Amino acid sequence: ILGSLGFALFTLVKDRGRTKRTVNALTLRIALSIAVALVLLIGFLSGAITPHGIVPSQTSPKTEQSPSYNQ
Repeated sequence: ILGSLGFALFTLVKDRGRTKRTVNALTLRIALSIAVALVLLIGFLSGAITPHGIVPSQTSPKTEQSPSYNQ
């Protein structure tokens, strides 16, 4: 993705907008970014990828409550 972005900058400066190489490089960059996002989403939804840093809420073990003295 970064290589495609660098190539687009290079062709933009070199060709001065006379060719479609810049547009093609940026289109490739967008397609690669979408593909990476889809792979991550599919991996997350299938359970192959699990997020780090997110701790599921854990219920604390129930402690014995003191008896009620309001009798």
